[in-house]
Amino acid sequence: MKDRKITEGCRLNRYLARAGIASRRKSDLLIARGMVQVNGRTVTVPGYSVQRGDRVTCHGATVKEQLLMTAVLNKPHGYETTLADQDGRTIAGLMKGLPPGTVPIGRLDINTGGILLLSNDGELVNRLTHPSWEVEREYRVFLSGPPDEQQLKRLRKGAVIGPGEFSRPASVRCTGARSVNLVLHTGRNREVRRLCEACGIQLEGLERVRYGPVTIKGVKRGEYRLLTPEELNGLRKAVGLPADNS
Repeated sequence: MKDRKITEGCRLNRYLARAGIASRRKSDLLIARGMVQVNGRTVTVPGYSVQRGDRVTCHGATVKEQLLMTAVLNKPHGYETTLADQDGRTIAGLMKGLPPGTVPIGRLDINTGGILLLSNDGELVNRLTHPSWEVEREYRVFLSGPPDEQQLKRLRKGAVIGPGEFSRPASVRCTGARSVNLVLHTGRNREVRRLCEACGIQLEGLERVRYGPVTIKGVKRGEYRLLTPEELNGLRKAVGLPADNS
């Protein structure tokens, strides 16, 4: 995927989101509250068109044009999904080379490995983390023994995993002698682990192997790569954003 810069004639709220200031919705609030100026004048209209050469400030600080990048990290087990650099066991130490403002899209718990998307595109991050879009996440569950039909049946039926929370996978299939792949449309905290526990299934290990159209193929453990144009546009399409043709 090529790096992208903000183009001429960009809506002000989109300009702020793509510069990593905030999501488009939060940018609307900043603009409406008079926190944003263009060439020294306060602008309160989110659809104001920013032209090349315009000077945009937010809270008095210049909003710098920023390259937008979205990457996939193959998160190792034992690493926390936090940007705090603590004892070298957080993803912060694995993100060297990505631009300021890059954040994880959602979370993987410390004992779960695999796909973790990273981006500084505020609008994309906001939509992918909003539950209403129901982007598919696929997980590989490693069991203590070969899965039997009763276990698969319980998983397919779904279960209550917490107060007011019911989880039912979109699909369940065997992928190995001791592994099962689950596809979910939600990304609730420790959802797969809680589902297995509710179904009486002993889980020995957990990996996320797909997020929307993005797979872990070709990414070594502890490393990341930028998304291909096809992957990026697949994600954007899944959350109602136009394709990026830059």
